[in-house]
Amino acid sequence: MFGFNLKGKASASRQEMSTGVQLLASMLVCYPELYSVSYEPRDTEIMMDFVVKKKLSHADMEEFARLVDKSVQTYHELSGSNAVWLAIDADVNGERMTVHVRRQLSTMLRGELDLYAEIFRDKFGDDLQVDVHTLDALEPDFSTMQSNVLDQMFDLAQSARIKEKMIGMRDKDKVVVYNR
Repeated sequence: MFGFNLKGKASASRQEMSTGVQLLASMLVCYPELYSVSYEPRDTEIMMDFVVKKKLSHADMEEFARLVDKSVQTYHELSGSNAVWLAIDADVNGERMTVHVRRQLSTMLRGELDLYAEIFRDKFGDDLQVDVHTLDALEPDFSTMQSNVLDQMFDLAQSARIKEKMIGMRDKDKVVVYNR
């Protein structure tokens, strides 16, 4: 297990962390819209979870999934890359909905995270569960370091396969990543 204290300090050195752990932790630190992130090495698949404080109808969820897919495909086309695989589904628990976005890590670009965050914020507004520890609220050096680490981890993930099955999540004012 590895954890980041979101007040700006890491609880283990960067050298001790694997690429996958650094990637998942940095995604959560840099994108407070993400509730959790998991990685499955068999399919090189990353799953990003967003929690929404309301439910959508099946038809509205399908329309939203089409919007996300079209936006991601357009982003990749404008970036000069081919169409990419993307899957979106949701689980409803009471009055909350968890939206799962699954992608192949090998074709995922850093800018997609900005796109997901923007689309989810635009669609759900205050109903999107967003962690209070935003990059703006963190110490500037720590947030800059995490953003730079995330860029490096995306570059590494394009060239080297991550072998660990992992899940990263928020725990109070920490981000923790577990090998599963």
